Amino acid sequence: MKNFCVVEKNSRENHAGSKARNDVAEILENCGYIPVCVHHSEEKGTLDKIKMSAVTISDWQRVSKTAGSGNRIIIQYPLAMYPKVSQLAVPFVQKMKKKNTRIILLIHDLESLRGLVFASERKFLELADEVIVHNEKMKQYLLEKGYHFQKIHILGLFDYLIPGFKPAGDRNRREIAIAGNLKPEKCGFLNDLKKIPGDLEYHLYGPNYQETEKNPQVIYEGQYAPEQLPSVLKEGWGLVWDGGSIYECEGTFGGYLKFNNPHKASLYLASGMPVIVWNQAAIAPWIQEQNLGITVRSLEEIPDIINRMTDKEYKEMLDNVQKKGQQLREGSSLKKITDEIESNE
Repeated sequence: MKNFCVVEKNSRENHAGSKARNDVAEILENCGYIPVCVHHSEEKGTLDKIKMSAVTISDWQRVSKTAGSGNRIIIQYPLAMYPKVSQLAVPFVQKMKKKNTRIILLIHDLESLRGLVFASERKFLELADEVIVHNEKMKQYLLEKGYHFQKIHILGLFDYLIPGFKPAGDRNRREIAIAGNLKPEKCGFLNDLKKIPGDLEYHLYGPNYQETEKNPQVIYEGQYAPEQLPSVLKEGWGLVWDGGSIYECEGTFGGYLKFNNPHKASLYLASGMPVIVWNQAAIAPWIQEQNLGITVRSLEEIPDIINRMTDKEYKEMLDNVQKKGQQLREGSSLKKITDEIESNE
């Protein structure tokens, strides 16, 4: 049995949306998976969708022929293309399955968890023999939806490869990094950071930041490619928080944290930063258990927790982060899964 993986053409966006996919592809190739390339659009518009439809059909036809029969292929889901265009890949995945190709989906996102319904989601998931999910909550969600997979693998945090990583110097515990897409519908809480007591500083990294009023405690640091970010993140903490409120993670984006393992958590830990997460997030119990950060019900709790933390306690946390960060930078999460997959032959 040969191992294949679908590799999609890299995106050029300056946020972590493409970093996770690129790292998965690189780790799989390092583990001996043979890459087969498909292309996705980097533009928008009707003409582009039409053009990419033809490219998609051609690419997936080649994938189905290359993977052959009786082999194994890992596909990152969802495909990095328009949902309607991505459905064109379904017949070719069905064809591989009929030839006893073992279909494994590595799930990045499930749009149904955001309240969106795409016909391609169920079609793709029902074709999978095995799936790789973020955590136990995502696993239970799929089981409750009636899916029957031969095996469900739990990835844990996504890996975050950082070639030539150099750790930052001393970190300031009173500085908090907020990285990612800063669009208002996702990060509306930024406007209310002024309501949090104390003298903490919030350093923002990413696209689409819209400042509504000046706050000297909020510093916009600019936009960096995911590969560059670790070299500039010098703060004492990385915040994982979504939604419009500082009191809880709410709305579509906030609620999604109850099921996913955010890629920005991997960024922070791989960069050597402890994390601050909502206590209802799927990763919260694990963060507490591993002592890799703190969990809070509301952002208002952060100043008091930081003030009460001793230097020794923070140092112990940094030591734990250093160990976990090295594992993420080495791709250990996905390597563990490939070992599991291949041990089931």
